[in-house]
Amino acid sequence: MEKAMSHVNSLISERLKKNSQTSKMSALAKQSASGNLTSFSGIFSLSELNEKEKEFLLNLLRQYAVGKEDLEQDFTSLTSITSEVKAINNQAAILHGERIKKAQSILTRYKDGAFTAWLLAAYGNRQTPYNFLQYYEFYEQLPKKLRPQIEAMPRQAVYTLASREAPLEKKQNFVESYQGETKAELLIKIRELFPLEDKDKRGPNWGENTIQQLKKLTAILDQKNVSISKVHQSLICELLDNLKVVVSGRKS
Repeated sequence: MEKAMSHVNSLISERLKKNSQTSKMSALAKQSASGNLTSFSGIFSLSELNEKEKEFLLNLLRQYAVGKEDLEQDFTSLTSITSEVKAINNQAAILHGERIKKAQSILTRYKDGAFTAWLLAAYGNRQTPYNFLQYYEFYEQLPKKLRPQIEAMPRQAVYTLASREAPLEKKQNFVESYQGETKAELLIKIRELFPLEDKDKRGPNWGENTIQQLKKLTAILDQKNVSISKVHQSLICELLDNLKVVVSGRKS
């Protein structure tokens, strides 16, 4: 009997470990359904908004006020909600990154291109999941005391910082020095402190951009309610012929 109970306890313990992340989301869903989100901080780690973010929210309320509001109460509530939304976004990036990392570890045993094919099937592009992966790997490398700091930073800036080839200590120092700068301000600092080598200058991917724009145009023109005159049809075909000539003359 004692042996059987020990086995049952072991199974329960294992199940609890596997469901730890799911439990967080389930708890949040239950609180949301009951209209009670006051215990949110017990589920996700919250970072206080910086002064610039608070100032933006306050100015927003003042700008759109009609005179019947309780600005002080609304500001407090909106600040809390905004902090919670940021926490959800950060947690989502980590959860995505964790799963992408696991998929990568599986697909490295297969032929080249398997991981990319999976990314395209799961996300529709490569850049978004790679951003999640870099965010997750960088987040995991940081000491726990710095994690609230990185969670407060604009994610696009974190993606860029994580992708730079530089000593981890230097990146940590950059995170420690964060004082509520905007995404644009941080990106300028990153480019100054972590410059790319000449051979790695990241510019626009004109091929990919062109493909995406052509796909959008094709989808628009393919709609039944879109009509095009004969003159415009002729001009479009002429432009497409010119595009073929331009593309074929480019170096790969």
